[in-house]
Amino acid sequence: METSFYETNKAVSEYLLFHYGKPDDIFLNGGGSTEALDFPSRCGELHQGFKLNRSRALDLGCAVGGAAFAMSQSFEEVVGIDFSHALIESAQRMASESEIAIPIAVEGELTRDIPVSLPPKTQPDRVHFEQGDAMNLAPQLGRFDFILMANLIDRLPDPASCLSRIHDSVSKNGIIAITSPYTWLEEYTPKENWLGGYLRDGYPIRTQDTLVELLDNRFELLDSRNLPFLIREHERKNQYSIAQATIWRKR
Repeated sequence: METSFYETNKAVSEYLLFHYGKPDDIFLNGGGSTEALDFPSRCGELHQGFKLNRSRALDLGCAVGGAAFAMSQSFEEVVGIDFSHALIESAQRMASESEIAIPIAVEGELTRDIPVSLPPKTQPDRVHFEQGDAMNLAPQLGRFDFILMANLIDRLPDPASCLSRIHDSVSKNGIIAITSPYTWLEEYTPKENWLGGYLRDGYPIRTQDTLVELLDNRFELLDSRNLPFLIREHERKNQYSIAQATIWRKR
């Protein structure tokens, strides 16, 4: 059975750098635009500017925990859930150790070790990580005032099914934030379950329109914005993407 990319050492290293890396670690000779850095922290702040209780927050698809730790500065309790055992294990290690050394790719098989650490003002004692499935959340998790789904929906086998049930996990007047670059791939999502990126009867179907169709009866769209992000692959190659963030309040 083929190992999922998100269980590999390469994924763990790239995501730890993505969540906690400094500009000097990401850009060759420290040069490069910083607008796309700190994406997880920016996602964890998407609740700011909106009125809501700040008791419980959920980072669904939390990877190695950067957004969950950012949310710990505002919420009394934060739960981070990811399907990947390797990523959750790394998030738990960051919570317990605050700083760890990781190998990052230089060229080919060459690597170098760097330290990554939690940002100042993080409250790791408020954060709990567990492995879980966004398609089948445990009822005992309860409800949350803020749910973040960062770059998750285009990696789910049936995102519409997940979104159709998410309201059950949101507190009264709570908020959900969904970010995604809408990179639909059959490797993760059967084409019949894509929310956008295809023609239907000759008309282009776009993900944002489908999100409105799926959520509008239970949520009010509060805001939509672009969030650039960058994932370093090696010393001379970075992936630059622009996610769309939509923010919704439960009706």
